Amino acid sequence: MAVPLALAPAGAEEQAPAHLAFAVYAAGFNVLNIDSDLDLGGPGYRIDLSYRTAGLFGTLFRSEINSFVQGFWADSRPEPLRFASWGVLRGNTRRTTIDYQAHQPVIRALEPAQEADRDPVPPAMQHDTIDTLSAMALLVRQVASTGRCDGRVATFDGRRASEITARTGGEEELRADYHSSFHGRALRCDIEGRQIGGFQHDTDEAELHKIHYSTAWLARVVPGAPALPVRVVFETRFFGHATAYLTEARPGHATASATGAAR
Repeated sequence: MAVPLALAPAGAEEQAPAHLAFAVYAAGFNVLNIDSDLDLGGPGYRIDLSYRTAGLFGTLFRSEINSFVQGFWADSRPEPLRFASWGVLRGNTRRTTIDYQAHQPVIRALEPAQEADRDPVPPAMQHDTIDTLSAMALLVRQVASTGRCDGRVATFDGRRASEITARTGGEEELRADYHSSFHGRALRCDIEGRQIGGFQHDTDEAELHKIHYSTAWLARVVPGAPALPVRVVFETRFFGHATAYLTEARPGHATASATGAAR
């Protein structure tokens, strides 16, 4: 089972909470808007993220999903306590709640229910996995600690298990773009994701082995906070390749420490 690499703790001066907003474009159109609050400081961490469809795509395929994770740091490894996601996806109600007990995810809610034509992810494959928001927290902490983004982690979303690998691509200059509020030097992280469990029965052989590629650039955009994502290029199921451009970055509010994320 893939697990995150051990890291040195991030400095206290790099732990201020932050609020980020992104506009996602595909084929030249604004298709999604994303808001995220990150508090990775202290013994606990919390990330809140919401996205909603925009423009003509939003009119045709209305979606709005909210999610959060709260957990604690154990030797610089994120240990989620609860992950939850809820909202409407293409007009259908979605809800997922996962608690974590001794490194084992426990599904408390899953709507719609697990599909009969999908292979269940066995408990042994679920063990020691984390959610995707905790994987984001790990990447940010990795860069803050080492200046690099090399690592590997296994994730589970209640239906599918995946393996995610990140590699350092080096520093690059992001040119000014009218879509984005950021331009300047940023660290490029190249990310590969591959589903390893929870396949639907009609999945063809090519999809079984398909690797999904994405690239994230991280830079310091909020005083006292670590380097955070400022641009992300990724694949989607709905409209192919897309780019998330940072549109707002400002100090956030402490949430993880105040709510006492602990064992």
